[in-house]
Amino acid sequence: MSIVDDKYDLKTLLESYRIVIPLIQRDYAQGRKDLRTTEVRKQLLIDINSALINSEEPTLDLNFIYGKSHNGIFIPLDGQQRLTTLFLVYLFAFRDSDACDFLRNFSYETRDSSKQFFASLFEYRKSIFQLKEKPSEIIKDAAWFADSWTLDPTIQGALVTLDGITEFFDFQYNYSNALTLETNYRVAFNFLDIEDLGSEDELYIKLNSRGRPLTDFENFKARFVSRVHEVDTKLANDIALKLDTKWTDTIWRFDKDRFDINFLNLFEIALINNLDSLDYSQSENWTINIVFEDIKLENIELIASVLDFLTENVNSKVSQVLEKAIINKSFKDRVYFHFISLYLLHSGKILDDKFKSWYRIFRNLTDNSEIDSQERYERAIRGINEQINHVSDLIYYLSQNNRITGFSIEQVNEEIDKAKLILEDPSQSEVIFNAENHVYFGGQIRSSFYFEDTDSTADKYSKISSYWDKISTMFEDTKPKEGILLRTALLSFGDYTLNVGSYKTLCQDDPNESSSTPSLKRLFSSKNKYVKKLLDSIDVNKPLEFEYKRIINENINSIDEQDWRYIFISYYKVMFNQMNSSQYRLKAPYWLGRPDEMLLIPNKNSSAKNFDIHLLALKEKLNEFKIKSYYESEPGIETLDRVLHVKNLYEVRFYGDHYKFKKYEDEKYSNLTKSPASFIKLAEYLRDKLNDK
Repeated sequence: MSIVDDKYDLKTLLESYRIVIPLIQRDYAQGRKDLRTTEVRKQLLIDINSALINSEEPTLDLNFIYGKSHNGIFIPLDGQQRLTTLFLVYLFAFRDSDACDFLRNFSYETRDSSKQFFASLFEYRKSIFQLKEKPSEIIKDAAWFADSWTLDPTIQGALVTLDGITEFFDFQYNYSNALTLETNYRVAFNFLDIEDLGSEDELYIKLNSRGRPLTDFENFKARFVSRVHEVDTKLANDIALKLDTKWTDTIWRFDKDRFDINFLNLFEIALINNLDSLDYSQSENWTINIVFEDIKLENIELIASVLDFLTENVNSKVSQVLEKAIINKSFKDRVYFHFISLYLLHSGKILDDKFKSWYRIFRNLTDNSEIDSQERYERAIRGINEQINHVSDLIYYLSQNNRITGFSIEQVNEEIDKAKLILEDPSQSEVIFNAENHVYFGGQIRSSFYFEDTDSTADKYSKISSYWDKISTMFEDTKPKEGILLRTALLSFGDYTLNVGSYKTLCQDDPNESSSTPSLKRLFSSKNKYVKKLLDSIDVNKPLEFEYKRIINENINSIDEQDWRYIFISYYKVMFNQMNSSQYRLKAPYWLGRPDEMLLIPNKNSSAKNFDIHLLALKEKLNEFKIKSYYESEPGIETLDRVLHVKNLYEVRFYGDHYKFKKYEDEKYSNLTKSPASFIKLAEYLRDKLNDK
């Protein structure tokens, strides 16, 4: 073997060879964002910067770079990561210099996108390094950067490292001078050109075995199997075989491009759900934090039972739920995974009526509870664990007024009520099961529970069926039918609004229980008295639009015309158009002594522009009289500068509990002595005044 072993820096190496990172090499990994790589990258950049700035420090030795050269091309076998990081440092150092053509001799061939990207970095190096903006942001906004390149792992890593360089390097220092010293390299390495490695194909074989190290999943799998051997040798042989055959095929089926990620996700969820020494706060680096000695036989068997089930039940609904959980890993997904996997572990893979009952109850509890934090997620996991002795009789357990902890109290109460009804008369249980299948309400059906405890079982079922027929007709899968009219009809019965802090809301459509703004699902499920009045009044055998309008017309005359509900309902289309459908918020500045004012809040909070419904209604009424007006307002709920300008003659404001108005030239405001908050009376008054002019 002929070896050349000399000290080089990147400049002298690139002046002697064209460095090519071949197709078979792994991606640039020194720019990954995991904790371990971040620390390595940070320290390397700090060390390089220090070596370049402080000439009194010894040369920074980056150890050996070796590979094979042929016809002036050098293919690195070891050192690709360090060479790439150095290349990116040199780009920064020579960003304002033209004396760096040697950098053209560095090329990535792993992907065409990588090749083009590194060539473009050199061409546009002057523009990508700015003091107040990250290189990654400049590059991704550049015309030459293809959006699809963000999917290339090498490019992803390079962008991270470029940002790190601008963080740790000094824009004022002349690094190019330090990197052009011919006798005293500041950053150097030993270069070995191994000439007798054999053919290029043989080199690629060596590259593939050495250049592509074990992935995170492969590392974890090896340690996991080793742990299983310590626990049960026979089981370990079975698991090792399945991990490389059947189970691999199963996870590959999910998404072959995310194979390692999804396999690790499954292990992560199962182990965080079940190990006391590993919790969700460690999920980002769980493979580093896990104590393998804490993995017990039961944990191993649970993982095996899930993988066996997924392998043997490819198209089942439960497999789809598990697959979604493994891919997405949300808090609720993790809870779903837990109650399914516990059942598989303790009762086997046959999904009989016991499983259907277990699954239905925990599905309803999970979907209708707020599980949006680590604390709530862990509480739900504990609640499921407490019921492990009731895998086969959970519905009976609930029917005896026993409770499940960790979930919504209201939903637990509902499940207890349903359990009693189902066991009292199983022949009518389909009434409950069918209602639970409505997508919008997702298993929460207490909006139809308008019965008394003293009612007979038959009467309870009858009332549930009657009210649910109406509710299910009024709602689609994702929203109410005729939602604006539904809300307006509810307002005609009374102020049904729910509080969100200091705001009132007419309730949004989205039934997501984790939303900060209550939904119509939550309103209906609270058994609001105005909801019951609406349900008792409506005939769903007729078109909903006509029924809602009938109800509104029948009720509006019984509302005081100075009541904010009367004002809102009179021009409900105008009012709703000024509101954000994801919030539907209103607010009255009661703390300022003005509780009778009512403002529409278009945004999430009241600090921006908002609208006084009294002035909007007056504007619409004047428009009916063919009188032009325009609304003007300053932002913020505390402002008094909400004005309706009428024909450029009058200005009208609403303050406290009354309208006040004046001509532009007048100093004092006037108000109506009778019905001072009636937009109708004021509109008629202004009309008459303008006609008398």
